[in-house]
Amino acid sequence: MSAAAPVPATVPATSPGTRLTPGAGGALTAYAVVVVVHLGAHLARAEPLANATQWVAVPWLLLALAAQTGLRSRLARFTAAGLVFSWVGDTLPDVVPGSVSFIALMGSFLVAHALFIAGFWPWRRESLLGSRWAWGYAAVAVVMVLVCAPRAGTLTVGIAAYAAALALMALLSAGVHRLAGIGGALFLVSDALIAVGEFVPSVDVPLPGFWIMVTYLSAILLITLGVLRQLGSRT
Repeated sequence: MSAAAPVPATVPATSPGTRLTPGAGGALTAYAVVVVVHLGAHLARAEPLANATQWVAVPWLLLALAAQTGLRSRLARFTAAGLVFSWVGDTLPDVVPGSVSFIALMGSFLVAHALFIAGFWPWRRESLLGSRWAWGYAAVAVVMVLVCAPRAGTLTVGIAAYAAALALMALLSAGVHRLAGIGGALFLVSDALIAVGEFVPSVDVPLPGFWIMVTYLSAILLITLGVLRQLGSRT
């Protein structure tokens, strides 16, 4: 793809009294460095560097999750799988024909969101699903579809399914941890920016690549940190 401020140079512990392993801390630090370089490349309009750093960003989060948890829990495994397909969404559109790059992007992240949903589902009662916030998230998803529909044609059904999965993932993420919930909300923002750029060319967003990636990279980081906090609180 497709965080609200550059990634902090220091990485927090998973929970009070639970410190990151050296492997997890090192991987998160590497992620921070890659993100800073990537966002700088967008500001400098250095597209080859932006592409290269986008390809190697999310794997550091996967390494951090694996190093900290050993992927021993159901939540860790589903989150890891979601990160893998997020990475596929970051890379696959660059290696397929341009005519199908958006479909590759949307398909990869649809699978990622489905995996996150499966991982977050046990925390549905603690999530925003039953709150009034759910109406706001649903409204964003509906507006996203309505904005895309006039130019999306046959893709409209796929976009509707994607928007529904994205909104559900964002709502459920808040049940895992507050950080993950903020990450889910930022994912909505990031994908809304993608939808506008792809299907509403009359709206000119300055530096769209920068804003898409700063929200996306923050979202995926915060989701990962939220999962680590949740898992750390159970040990």
